[in-house]
Amino acid sequence: MVAGAIALACSIPVVSANWPVAAPRVDLELLRTRVAASAEVPFEGLYRSRGGLRLPDLGRLDDEVAPFRETVRVRVWYAAPDRWRADELLVGGERGTYREPGNLILWDSGRRRVIVSPRADPDLEPARLPRLMDLSPPELGRRLLLESDDDRVSALPARRVAGRAAAGIRIVPESAVSTIRAVNLWADPTTGVVLRVELDTGASAPVLETEFVTVHLRSPDPDVVAFDDADGRADVETRSTVDPIETIGNTRLLALPDSLAGLPRRNDPEAGLATYGEGMAVVTLLAVPRGALGRRIDALPRAERVWGGQAALIETSLVNAQLARIGGLEVVLAGTVTVAELDRIAGELVAAVGPAALVGGTP
Repeated sequence: MVAGAIALACSIPVVSANWPVAAPRVDLELLRTRVAASAEVPFEGLYRSRGGLRLPDLGRLDDEVAPFRETVRVRVWYAAPDRWRADELLVGGERGTYREPGNLILWDSGRRRVIVSPRADPDLEPARLPRLMDLSPPELGRRLLLESDDDRVSALPARRVAGRAAAGIRIVPESAVSTIRAVNLWADPTTGVVLRVELDTGASAPVLETEFVTVHLRSPDPDVVAFDDADGRADVETRSTVDPIETIGNTRLLALPDSLAGLPRRNDPEAGLATYGEGMAVVTLLAVPRGALGRRIDALPRAERVWGGQAALIETSLVNAQLARIGGLEVVLAGTVTVAELDRIAGELVAAVGPAALVGGTP
């Protein structure tokens, strides 16, 4: 009887997910419009994200890339683009991110540490590593859909997610060099809030999937999204940047071009790193002093590439990266494109960039 009860309890999520669901009556274009405008819709809930990337040991960057290679559970409260909270559920503690008007706050209960980073307009965020809120279904799904203007978009069968009937959208990138074969997402048909996202790279299972386990489409309690160090004993530190990519973006060591290998630049031309491309085939270029990426990354084996130089290669089904040395700098090219496309871009970069392009001359 006990074994039967356990088996029944374990089957509830599966039964719920596969329970027949009537197709929501919503036009595909109307649904796209609602998803694109859903940044103003409040919600709260618990989502689960599963990443399947096989990455090497990246040393001090391991915590940042963990959600892309393992399963995480995150409680989120979202009131507005500049008022939200995301807490990763850990054993014996919590690691949370708070966004308040004017500030981004990182809280680690185990270390009793608070990092406060002044922020202005949320639409003017610098290039940075993904945060837990970025991997929530509403944020990830909306951003991917906004990149889909020239891609093939079609309807998917409805699906039940977190007890709700969700309408489906499938996005197939037009780019022949993108690692993404398709994006499948399911959204609440009335509000456009995305409830589930799958990234398909052609493998037997999605390389990244994120979905709500529970969700409520309502405004969270203001006290919940406001950070409060109740006992006032935490160590508080103020920083202008909170991750290595943000820090690099504040320092220009290389004069980065407005276009690269025929790809248009997407971000601020004054930033210390640049993103190029369109839709779901995007490449990031950054340059740092040798050794600045850490010993583990610096120790990655290098091999001859078809463009005539040596580079360390990080290859996954979703993101690929090359690390090459140019003029005394470590230059990183990484993106959701094939290795062959990275080789093409790296070859044109090496041909175009010489010591004269280094800010302040050759190091």
